[in-house]
Amino acid sequence: MMKPVYLFFLLVFVVPGVTGGILAAKRARSVIVWSLLSAVFPIFLLVIYFHKPLREVEGKFRRCGGCGEFIPWRETACRYCGQEQPAHR
Repeated sequence: MMKPVYLFFLLVFVVPGVTGGILAAKRARSVIVWSLLSAVFPIFLLVIYFHKPLREVEGKFRRCGGCGEFIPWRETACRYCGQEQPAHR
């Protein structure tokens, strides 16, 4: 059985750190830096969630051919300029 101290450590530091790393990887950010920031300061989970990606991430985000903004991979039209997007690139 886990001691309460280990459970506290797991819930307060490990879970936010891993979640921050996963979100950072999906947005082409530094996984280690964002994992550490999220583990120590869980508010950074919101920051990375709303942050735009640095570059295209296959299966997650792509750049619109019309305006250059990042849009989710499966979107059929850009939400910023309305240009139709090709199905797969």
